[in-house]
Parts: sequence; C-alpha cells; structure tokens
Amino acid sequence: MENKGDTVRSVEKAMDLLLAFSEEKTQLSLPEICAIMNMPKSTVYRLLSTLEKRRFIEHNKLSGKYQLGVPFLRLANIVLKNFDLREIALPVMIELRDLTGETINLYLKRGLERVCIEQAEGIHNLRRFSNIGDVLPLYCGASGKLLLAYQTEDEIEKVIKNGLRAWTQNTITDITTFREELKIIREKGYAYSHGEREIGVTSVAAPIKNHNGMVIAALSISGPDARFNDENLLNYTKLVINGAAKISENLGYIK
Repeated sequence: MENKGDTVRSVEKAMDLLLAFSEEKTQLSLPEICAIMNMPKSTVYRLLSTLEKRRFIEHNKLSGKYQLGVPFLRLANIVLKNFDLREIALPVMIELRDLTGETINLYLKRGLERVCIEQAEGIHNLRRFSNIGDVLPLYCGASGKLLLAYQTEDEIEKVIKNGLRAWTQNTITDITTFREELKIIREKGYAYSHGEREIGVTSVAAPIKNHNGMVIAALSISGPDARFNDENLLNYTKLVINGAAKISENLGYIK
C-alpha cells in the first residue's frame, strides 16, 4: 500500500499528465506523454490506465493516441457557471475608478439595446454616470457602439433598420458613416464617444471577452469633457483596455 506522500505524488503526476494536453495538442501518444513529463513509460502507462478507467482519458483507436475524456465537459460547465461577470469585474472597476476618479460602467447587450449591470461611481463632485439597470441604445455612446461593432452583420442591420435617432447633434445618424465607425472600432479594439448621447460627456470603452474569445460586455470610463483632455483621454484609453483585458483573462480568455 502506498503511504500518504506517495498518494499525493501520484495525484500530482496524474494532474501533470492531464495538463500535458492543450488546444494545439488535443491527442498525444504514449511516447509523447513520456517525453513531456520526462517519466518512464511504465509509470505513465499506469497513470493512463487509471485515468482511462474513470473515463478522464480516452484511447482513440483510430489514431492510436490518447485524448481527454467526456467528464471534462461536465466539469468545464461547472467551472464556467462559477464565473460571475459582475463579481469578477468589480475589483478591476474599483481600481480604475481609484486611478481616474471617473465613473466606471459595465454594459451587456440586450436585444437592440444595452444595459448597465455594474458600476464604480466616480469620486468627483461633478460626475456623470448611468444607473445600474439603465437601458440605453446600442448605436450611440462608446459602450453601445463597441458592443454592436462585434455583432454579426444581421444584428448590426437590425439596429440600423430600427433607426439611428439623434440623441444630440453629435449622434451619428448617417448609415454609411455609422458603418465606418464600427469598422474603425473593430480595427482599434476600443471606442470613443464625445457627447453622442449627452452633451458635455466623453467616454471610452473596451471589450470584455469570454473563454471562447467572444465579446460579451463593454467596460467604460465616462466623465465631463473638461476632465477628458487629450492627455487624460490617452491615459484612460490605455487603462480601460488593460482593465478589460484583465477581466477577460479572469474569465478564462487566453490570447
């Protein structure tokens, strides 16, 4: 019988074996696993046999190689359900708020609109923010345009057909100009808004991605034009991009 230390080492070896698989190497032969783990064939084979009994490892008879088993699908779904976007995003949002003093918002797409689901309120006396739960348009404002830019052509067309109503004189209502704006956002990876929904307000937004690389939310920094001079705007753009990337990474996104 193995002692306690041996048992723990066996578990560690089994975990190392499972982690040998990757998106680039979804199937591995016995010699390949031995080389990656730098372990003798007999030891690796015993580990594979044990994992195969519980279906965590499957032997592909066509390729003659080993692959991860079906139980990982169920386990992956359990893990993903524990990733609450608001809970993961809020610490980063508070950090951004403390660095900038401005209001930080988190938006999701809902149909042809967007909704604010979380917020870190700015510390200035003069501040601008959307309340949690506010439903706003997709076609104007940095967060709205950013969310829409990463949708399918069909979704974009639905929003355009629904009408690009002018909220202010700065709202983009020309369809050709609007499509070009979405293209620029996709190319740059962030979006600006200068008084498109409310005069005197500037905002910058960046995309949050899930583990599959899909854009699922927008993170924004918003405030009065007076505090968004060129220097601050450049700094805020870098901060919101980095903040969104950090949240994405915490959601399982890998570049």
